[in-house]
Amino acid sequence: MQVGLVTGKECFELVDMPEPKPAPDKAVVAVSYCGICGTDLHAYQSGEPYNPAICGHEWMGHVAACGANVTSHKEGDRVAIGIAAACGRCDTCRRGDAAHCEVAFMGVIGVGPLAAAHGGFASHIAIDASRLYAVQDRISDTDAAMLEPATVAVHAVRRTGLRLGDGVVVLGAGPIGLFVLQAARAAGAGKVVMVEPQLRRRALASAVGADAVIDPSAVGDVTVAVNEALGLASASAGADVVFECAGIPATINQSVSLARRGGVVSLVGVANHAAEIQPAEWLIKEIRLTSSLAYQREEFEVAQGLIADRRIHCAPLHTSTVSLAHASDAFARLAASPEEVKVLVDPRL
Repeated sequence: MQVGLVTGKECFELVDMPEPKPAPDKAVVAVSYCGICGTDLHAYQSGEPYNPAICGHEWMGHVAACGANVTSHKEGDRVAIGIAAACGRCDTCRRGDAAHCEVAFMGVIGVGPLAAAHGGFASHIAIDASRLYAVQDRISDTDAAMLEPATVAVHAVRRTGLRLGDGVVVLGAGPIGLFVLQAARAAGAGKVVMVEPQLRRRALASAVGADAVIDPSAVGDVTVAVNEALGLASASAGADVVFECAGIPATINQSVSLARRGGVVSLVGVANHAAEIQPAEWLIKEIRLTSSLAYQREEFEVAQGLIADRRIHCAPLHTSTVSLAHASDAFARLAASPEEVKVLVDPRL
């Protein structure tokens, strides 16, 4: 079986690997779609070592076979990849913090018994059945392939404690930023402003619910433009919650400048390089910093409900579908231009 892996700088290759078999606690899934994530793309662009287990971690498909101990799923079930429930046994769980279970999280980052041998850029994958969850009938296969990044956004919003009517700014209209925008709206945000330099992505932000979109290269002062968009009288007022979804060192410090005193900054994008901050501004503003990586098990059901009820829209973000044989071209295209947003790989093509 051929599996797509990032093997070096600007290198995505199909590698021969054994056909997966259903070990006692595992299920084999026939992959229908696997999304190219920003993390996959960062690895492709940087050439830094990338764990094969997470190269292609946004996928859905149908159960093809189940191990002897698997009772939660059966052949033919529509499933998507997520995180296992908290183990209840690790040190963190025993301290009463099941939301940060060490065993479940290690599986998500591709380490330990809950990790697969490779990611979802393949026709089939064997995975611990505890990481699979059923896809609702009301959700299409292509939308289901985007449940994982949608759940990342749900988790990010839930961690901020966003309140009804809060003014929100999202930096970066990539897939995660566009999902965060929609999740914040669903959580009761008042006005939501997207800051994004790329034209097509700004248009997408407007299409999925942004009250205002700002091109940072076209305004003299982004802070002033944001406050005007939020309807704030004072130039120094700022947003209640700022989500940094670009993963760019410069925008991490900028996010604080856009927040009000006592506001919240949520770090969601993963920056590849060190970021400098101005500690005095963080202190003076008494900024509450949250960070967000991955999700909790129950948040997949929250995300499914939001998508099924059309409060989060996936289809506008899906810009193309490619075969496994053409996935390398898709990586190169995404690296060269931000015109596309979410590319899905269909190994059946």
